[in-house]
Formats: sequence, C-alpha cells, structure tokens
Amino acid sequence: MEYLIIFGIAFAMTLPLVVIYAKQTGNMQADVTQMQIYKTASKISDYAEQVYYMGEPSQRTLYIDFPQGVNSVTINGSMIIFNVTTTDLTYTVVEETAANLTGVIKTFEGQHRIMFVAESGVVNITDE
Repeated sequence: MEYLIIFGIAFAMTLPLVVIYAKQTGNMQADVTQMQIYKTASKISDYAEQVYYMGEPSQRTLYIDFPQGVNSVTINGSMIIFNVTTTDLTYTVVEETAANLTGVIKTFEGQHRIMFVAESGVVNITDE
C-alpha cells in the first residue's frame, strides 16, 4: 500500500510536467515555422528583385524548404502573401518587392525549386 501511495504522488507530480513539456514543444514548433516562413518570403523577394534589376532575359533558381502548415501562397502585383496555420493560430505573412510579379508557388511541405525569369517589366515566378 505504501508503494502505491508513493507511486501516486510521483505520478501526480510528473503529470503536470509532461503537459507543460507538450505545450512548450508545440509553441516552439510554431515559432520555428513562423521564422522559416519569414525567411522564405524574404528570400523569394530578394531573388525577384535581383532578377528584376538585372533585366530581361536574366533568370535565377532558388532551392528552398517550406515548413508544414503553408495553406496558400499568393502573388499579387508586388506582394507575396503566405497564409500559414500552426497548432494554435492562423496568420498571414506579406512581403513587398520593388518588382511587379506574376506566377504561382505551390504549397506542399518540403523542398521547392523556384524559377525567377525577368520578362518585359515583370518577374515571372514558377515553382517546379
């Protein structure tokens, strides 16, 4: 009986620690995803501007990893808009560029090969 009481007390003390650990792990994963999205948006913007300033017919290729949770990527004029969902929240990351953009970026998790091609007054972005 004494062993069961000791085990019960130890279990009661350990259970909150496991719950806190699980919650903090989820929060850290959400923070990592958010930073990856900001970095990805910044790199895409930088590459688009480089190709835009180099002019037609320049092109560049970017290999980049997308984290889990990217719902959509919209290219609208001079803006790149990421809609992302993590375990606790849904948010939008908007990156503006000096270049006029067109094209499509897919949303699957993992490595993307993104091509930037300068055309007359616009940068065409394609995800292969």
